[in-house]
Amino acid sequence: MTTAVDNLAEWWSLAACQSVDPDLFFPMSATNPARSELAAAKAVCANCPVQDECLQYALAAGQVQGIWGGMSEEERRLLRQRRAKARARAGRQRTAYRHGRVVARAAADV
Repeated sequence: MTTAVDNLAEWWSLAACQSVDPDLFFPMSATNPARSELAAAKAVCANCPVQDECLQYALAAGQVQGIWGGMSEEERRLLRQRRAKARARAGRQRTAYRHGRVVARAAADV
């Protein structure tokens, strides 16, 4: 049986960041000196064969610091917000659709 830890180890071993100083992915701030680190970290991610897996891991694990899957903390926060809004919108649409079907059936029964 494959566990989540096995899956993590599997994709992580293929990550482009394995040969890079981990500090690069955790800049101290978003100001001038850290911006070049941020750009360098994202460049590593851009060429990584497991960029999507890394991003999904960070989102699922709630990683709030560092560059993961080519996204900064702020970019992941915004992505989570957009996804939450999309899920809420889809839920409202499903509810309205179901409600509309119920109303249409009731009208047909009259």
